Amino acid sequence: MSEEVKVAPTRVYGVAIAWIAIYGALIGVTSLVPLFPYVGGGGYLPLAVAFAAMAPLIMGPTGILAAFVGGLIGMFVSPAAYPLGLLDVILTATLPAVFVTLTINNDKYWFLTIPAFIAMGLWLLVFPYYWPGEAAGFSSPPQPYFTAIAAWYWVPWLIIMGSPFGIKLLPKWARKTGKKQYVGVFLTLLSSMMVWAIPWFLPYWYLFSYPGTLAAAVLTAYSWWFPALSVIITIITIPIIEGLRRSGLPRIPLAIW
Repeated sequence: MSEEVKVAPTRVYGVAIAWIAIYGALIGVTSLVPLFPYVGGGGYLPLAVAFAAMAPLIMGPTGILAAFVGGLIGMFVSPAAYPLGLLDVILTATLPAVFVTLTINNDKYWFLTIPAFIAMGLWLLVFPYYWPGEAAGFSSPPQPYFTAIAAWYWVPWLIIMGSPFGIKLLPKWARKTGKKQYVGVFLTLLSSMMVWAIPWFLPYWYLFSYPGTLAAAVLTAYSWWFPALSVIITIITIPIIEGLRRSGLPRIPLAIW
């Protein structure tokens, strides 16, 4: 009688497990490299964020898994970049990949992207300064400045992603070559990173009882930084994508090469 041999899977949604492990290790190691100090102190935003955001462009939705693995590694090798421990594995490493997966595939996931952007914006306007608010010891932020600077983090990107341009053209441009690819990749990354900042900010504000004035200062300090980071990620990503496109490697579902 012949014996049935079961072979362990070597790929996850078209991505070799070895790729996931190597890329996760890259994210973990780059957690040691500071990009920007936390406003208010206590840690720093690591270079790993850039590679976590790049992961879905290179590996499709499996990039989320690679980012999570990288966050777990980074939590141990660089505690200052993950002061909230496992929660920061989600906030700092995994969520950038989640939001980029949504925007770079907005033609397929717009029904998730648009509600997610609206939910993040409303969450930013309400939590924690109006709910739970003063009952939990939170002072009101300076108005109307707080609402105005908060709008920068979600309103323009909601408009882009909810428009025919964001739903039909940007995902296609990101997969082309030349100038359109730069525009497509940059705008999807920028939209992702700006909205991702909201769930990254709010747990810190709540857990460390940021006063409203400090929250407004945080929004101001990072208002230029995320666009600059998106430019840097775009410049790094496009040559990698071109190299992969010419490599002859098997195509990965929903990756942009």
